[in-house]
Amino acid sequence: MNNGVATGKKKIFIADDHQLFVDGLRLLFAQHTCYEVTGYGSNGQAILDFILGNPVSIVITDVNMPGMNGIEATRHIKSIDPDICVIAVSMLNDYATVHKMLQSGADGYVLKNAGADELLKALEFAEGGEVYINKEISDILLKGIRFNQSPEIKRIKAIREDLTQREKEILGLIVRGLSNQQIADQLFISIPTVKTHRSNILAKCDVKNTASLVRFVMENDLLQ
Repeated sequence: MNNGVATGKKKIFIADDHQLFVDGLRLLFAQHTCYEVTGYGSNGQAILDFILGNPVSIVITDVNMPGMNGIEATRHIKSIDPDICVIAVSMLNDYATVHKMLQSGADGYVLKNAGADELLKALEFAEGGEVYINKEISDILLKGIRFNQSPEIKRIKAIREDLTQREKEILGLIVRGLSNQQIADQLFISIPTVKTHRSNILAKCDVKNTASLVRFVMENDLLQ
């Protein structure tokens, strides 16, 4: 991570675990009259550490990074200072990633194969209070919305909502491979109670055994 000297320009922090990409953006903004890169790091925690002690107007962040990812970091950034603009720049172009990033509070989503002009346009939109997504990202979101209206997705959503908080707690321990005895010990409940919850979970998920249950949970992100 590195600090710059304040010059009155809008201050940018870049978070990406690929140094060549960071260096490319630093070079881009070094030529710009309105922006300057005053800090950079390789994950979300680096962003939080920096903005807690330094003024930042804009954060440009990757999504997938070691440690804290861009989605989680964006939530924290917005809770610390909602006025900081967050632009995601990523190779990931799937609905789930884009949706989660925007839902976390990102002010724009730009694919890494886009040009510098598009990134600068995203910054302008964000600073004007608008969320920036180009046609490609818009198409991804529309297709994802249509898919999420399918009967199977609705069924998964209904199952997720039907599980009680205790059942979700036990389900998480089952996925981690804990036995009935271990679950009972950890939650301070009896083994028969664990067995009853396990039976109810299997029924709600419409699966026959623990192996099928774990696969079902992982495939459908049931514990999100």
